[in-house]
Amino acid sequence: MFENVALVVFFSHLLMATFLCSLRTGNRLSHKLLAAYLLVAVIDLSEIIFSDFYRAYLNLDMLRFNISLFTGPTLYLYVKTAIYDDFKLKIKHLVHTIPYAIACLVMIPNFFSVDNASKQLWYDNFTDVPELTFIHFMTSIQLGFYLLVIFKHLIRYRKIVVENYSDADRLNKSWLTQLIYLFTLTYIIGLGRMYFRFSDFYEYERLVLTILITSVLLSICWILWQALHKPNLFTGVSSTIAALDELDADQEKSSVPTISVIETEKYDAIVLRLRDYMQQSKPFLDPSLSVETLAERINLPSSELSLTINRIIGQHFFDFVNLYRINLAAEMLIANEQQPKTVLEILYEVGFNSKSSFNTAFKKHLLMTPSQYRKLHS
Repeated sequence: MFENVALVVFFSHLLMATFLCSLRTGNRLSHKLLAAYLLVAVIDLSEIIFSDFYRAYLNLDMLRFNISLFTGPTLYLYVKTAIYDDFKLKIKHLVHTIPYAIACLVMIPNFFSVDNASKQLWYDNFTDVPELTFIHFMTSIQLGFYLLVIFKHLIRYRKIVVENYSDADRLNKSWLTQLIYLFTLTYIIGLGRMYFRFSDFYEYERLVLTILITSVLLSICWILWQALHKPNLFTGVSSTIAALDELDADQEKSSVPTISVIETEKYDAIVLRLRDYMQQSKPFLDPSLSVETLAERINLPSSELSLTINRIIGQHFFDFVNLYRINLAAEMLIANEQQPKTVLEILYEVGFNSKSSFNTAFKKHLLMTPSQYRKLHS
């Protein structure tokens, strides 16, 4: 069973990676980095399928053994291309190859420079070889570090979206949460495998490895399912946009007084100006309205407008805009001249682009569904 599962995972990853590399639409760099992540898994699993070949070329097998050190870097770079629309690969990103280079250098004295008989002794006593133990622990620590950094970027992405955008499809909160759980689960199973490998319960290591490979197979199926139903899992944001807590940190470093101390009247005037513009011009009817575009329309720096909404008014931009949309939708739902219109028609007119996001926002602000609200006031 173990070999069969590994075979399915091997070819499903290989097929998916080939498909991603052939795509000519969308974020091509993102596609190629996800393909690279999948190919790392393919190379890592290849030993199970081509074991006889690797036994004949032990040096090549050791290079394959260390390939898992690229799992974290490729995953990290893929996430960055997915959430930042201006991300590009640069020479500095070669720093991510350093752990692999270190692992290979560690192997030179007692593996790459000895005969095949001595190399085979390593395989027969791999739990007692300090170099292999070092690489195992380095791989686990490295992947854990990359996951923490990935989580940090995903959390930052969510903050930037709710503080600067009104587009619910851009938020994708459920996708982000599921992504975090998925990576963490796979990592924890991998740690369990390493524990059994270096403990007195080595016989359970193969069972845990089967669970790990099965979870990887289910993961790729889940990613494919998401991709088919949500072609743009992430709508990228600019990496130059700062979250408000980052702006606060910069203020503290530069010893600039916060807006609660100075310029209170100025920001009160901005609030009045903003609310008047929202009522008169109704910019919230634009489904893709952002802090940047709204700031341009009322001639304000986007950072100043963001601070006004998030700090003075006390709402995220996402909720601030949606409240205007919900209030207008509520008026339309009970207006006599709007009765022929369906809820779906109304939600598109007020600036929403999906029924689910409209229902969620409506229930959040008015504590009932749009249909219930219309029935109550009919």
